[in-house]
Amino acid sequence: MNWQPFRGNAPANMTIYSAAFPDVSDQWPMKDDTAREINALNQALKAEPALLPPLLESEEGGQTVLIPQHRYSEQAYRNRPALAAWRTRLVPSALALFAVQNPLEERLPEGTKMDSESRRWFIHANDAIGIRSRAKVLAAMVEKYIHNDIENGWISLASGAAIPVLEALRSAKLDGQQVFLSLVDNDPVALRWAETMAAQEGLTVGEQLTLLRRNLVHTLVRSEDLLLELGEHQAELVDALGIFEYFNDVDAVIFLRRALRLVKPGGAVIVSNMLTTSPQIDFALRCIGWSHIFPRTLQQLQEIHIAAGVPVENVTVVVPKDGVYAVMEVRV
Repeated sequence: MNWQPFRGNAPANMTIYSAAFPDVSDQWPMKDDTAREINALNQALKAEPALLPPLLESEEGGQTVLIPQHRYSEQAYRNRPALAAWRTRLVPSALALFAVQNPLEERLPEGTKMDSESRRWFIHANDAIGIRSRAKVLAAMVEKYIHNDIENGWISLASGAAIPVLEALRSAKLDGQQVFLSLVDNDPVALRWAETMAAQEGLTVGEQLTLLRRNLVHTLVRSEDLLLELGEHQAELVDALGIFEYFNDVDAVIFLRRALRLVKPGGAVIVSNMLTTSPQIDFALRCIGWSHIFPRTLQQLQEIHIAAGVPVENVTVVVPKDGVYAVMEVRV
């Protein structure tokens, strides 16, 4: 992959690139109309910073309902039943990303039929494009770590259904190398989905695939239990594509420091974090109401890896053209 020069604001000593990727949204009808619609909601929310994200409340019988807190959320969820079901029943589980990664599917993972208005947003929302583009950055980065030896270890932390991992393996065009995957997640439903999809790629539990249901806060941040269980310096590659932004700065430093101890010399940890400059961040966080995260600047990301003991020369950052995420490759 030939990375391109990065044109935004970044620390002077950061090795950083931009990248552009083809996406399902490129040739899909109504892309510009959808972008204008979402951008208008985003700008309206920027002008009213006190507006809060929608609430989830339990009704009698255990059913969860979505309660918009302002007119923009009401507008967003009106006539979009799949979007409402997605927000109510799937967010913040790992399966929430399935509809974003696979927006042409006929149904959500929990069974709700996809409607055309919801599908447009799952295809064209800038944050949806960003989810897909960070997966493509991961695929490009991992190439050099799983082609070297006959056997390679890859640990995916907070793997969810492991869709980016399996896509990266599929595109890697391995030449006889075997990759042994360890998928770690706290969601048993997501792990079952991962097992099913890995089986379609010829990976079976007990052979090339290990599934671990573990809470990373308890086993890697608050303790070293997972580190002891997996063993230090066991993997060529560790990815944490979807979890890093859920940690505060102190926990992010601990997490990165311990994740690096899982990696062999010459390997890497790859993480991503939503940027504070993400173009539709107000729409995502306060209109749709994605769960609480810590968006960061590039400077903040550098401060975290330096605090974790990683010098600047060991880190490469890639920001796709959509501007949603920074993907950070931290080499050991």
